[in-house]
Amino acid sequence: MDFYIPTFWKFVLFNHMEFGVIKKLYESGIIPPDERFIMGGSGMIYGVALRGYDDNQVGPKRGNYSSSYLPYGGETLLKYSLEYRFPISEQPTIYALAFVEAGNVWKNISTTDPFDLKRSAGVGIRFFMPALGMIGVDFGYGFDDIDPVGTTGYGKPQGWKTHFIFGMPF
Repeated sequence: MDFYIPTFWKFVLFNHMEFGVIKKLYESGIIPPDERFIMGGSGMIYGVALRGYDDNQVGPKRGNYSSSYLPYGGETLLKYSLEYRFPISEQPTIYALAFVEAGNVWKNISTTDPFDLKRSAGVGIRFFMPALGMIGVDFGYGFDDIDPVGTTGYGKPQGWKTHFIFGMPF
């Protein structure tokens, strides 16, 4: 769900919310990993964007929780995003933005906690190129640790991440 709210001059407040639940068709069935929700990064590779975190690293994982464990995905997704966009140039279209985001992916609906969200904030810039579409770069700071076992330092923030955007991120 998206809302664009004009503020003053040509500044715009952009509000985005996403919620998703995947359910099995029958109780003994499984949901393939490539159909599950995954989150993190720019959302360009696969999944839902959450700037300030590495690509596809927010949510349930599989493996031994070493540095090489892989995202497994989850059945429930929740994400909020708020951007304040301000124009730099109209021709060509260039705008800067400041954002805050929060989101997470949970293994299933029974483990979903709408207050257990990974948070981030940052800034970015977008260029609209007629032949290529939207191109941009974001610098996001992830405030929360995504590793439940602590291989990245339990409680340690993800820190600054750079994300490149090609096309619209939402």
